[in-house]
Amino acid sequence: MNCIYFDNSATTPLCAESKSAMLDTMEHWGNPSSLHSLGVEAEKYVSNARTAILAALGVRCVTKLDARQLIFTASGTEADNLALIGTATAKSFSPGKKIIISDSEHPAIMETAKELERRDFEVVCIPTVGGVPDYAMIEECADKNTILASFMLVNNETGAVYDIRRISDIVKAANPDALVHTDCVQGFLKHRFTQKSLGADLITLSSHKIGGPKGVGALYVSPNVIKSKKLAPIIFGGGQESGMRSGTENVIGIAGFGAAAAAGYKKLSENLEHMSAIREKLIAALSDETRFPGVTLNLPTGESCTHILSVRLPAIRSEVMLHSLSRAGIFVSSGSACSSNTGHGSYVLKAFGLDDHAADSTIRVSLGEQNTLEEADRFLVEFESALKSLARARY
Repeated sequence: MNCIYFDNSATTPLCAESKSAMLDTMEHWGNPSSLHSLGVEAEKYVSNARTAILAALGVRCVTKLDARQLIFTASGTEADNLALIGTATAKSFSPGKKIIISDSEHPAIMETAKELERRDFEVVCIPTVGGVPDYAMIEECADKNTILASFMLVNNETGAVYDIRRISDIVKAANPDALVHTDCVQGFLKHRFTQKSLGADLITLSSHKIGGPKGVGALYVSPNVIKSKKLAPIIFGGGQESGMRSGTENVIGIAGFGAAAAAGYKKLSENLEHMSAIREKLIAALSDETRFPGVTLNLPTGESCTHILSVRLPAIRSEVMLHSLSRAGIFVSSGSACSSNTGHGSYVLKAFGLDDHAADSTIRVSLGEQNTLEEADRFLVEFESALKSLARARY
């Protein structure tokens, strides 16, 4: 029996275009910093990938300054760290020390913000009840001391979409020099946007969430930030990536990232429509109280993405349901893969409005372009069977 992979928010299968690009790059082993022909050849792979990823963000890469707008990192987590710590430690910044984030950010933001608090920065967490940031509170908190606001575009557990443009307008009205960062790891090529539409100065991306390889991420940096030197490096050495991220570039991984971005951008409309159809099918079926008694959907009160669905179980722990579905060859998750080993309940779901019990009884179904409506049908059958079986086991 073929498995059904509904955990695409944790990672995605390597797409054919990415695999092909990586295999090709493996034949060219030059260091992209070398001046000889092998180095120049390797640098072209990096340059082509940079151009493809920027294009998917709606940014044209023509000049050398344009190319500096994308910094390759080893992960989305590193890109988030660079955005926050790099902004906080930039010498050219104002003496302000306030950073505004939501209370449901990815651990890469939450833990970095805690570290900055230990360095005497003020961190304000904005509530996101129902998946909607308290925009009035952002307006209250943003002031001349605010140096950075960091809000994810798509929440990785609930699928809630945050209005980054609105947040940017609020923050910059309070302090035009403040920077706005958005973690778009879950939104990139799964939700329609451009750098211009977001109005963000810094944007985090990750390769393995879009059909590329693991171990590669990127941070988009606006020309204004580059010119005014409002971002400082956090890794030092040979000065690669325009001095912003030292260390020899992962050429093979970067080539795969670029190919995945180009492929995903080309099929964006098709993929969004396809994933939306599967999600809507699941929502309609799971809303049937007769077939799925006690099942509740954690649907955001605001805008939702097309690929994430949070499902609350009736008095069944998510871990138990995960194992039951896994035995049937169906793979979902109980939340963020990056925080699944902590042993703590999901702070994201609690911020959404769930109590401890409900948060511990929630699974996440996350879709990819490779999934089908037929897989959704089989999932529903197996999920219904698991619910009945686990309900009987309780008595």
